[in-house]
Amino acid sequence: MQGKKDDHRYQELLKEKKELENNRPHGIDEMRRWKHAMGKILQELELYNK
Repeated sequence: MQGKKDDHRYQELLKEKKELENNRPHGIDEMRRWKHAMGKILQELELYNK
């Protein structure tokens, strides 16, 4: 059962990552928030690749 839950989370992360990539902001403050959010997503995705 855990595998299915993990796969769902992995798919959610990929979807969020794609959304962030398509909506990259141009302002400094917005870019900081974007970078932080993207970093968190990439960090969690890295756990799935190990």
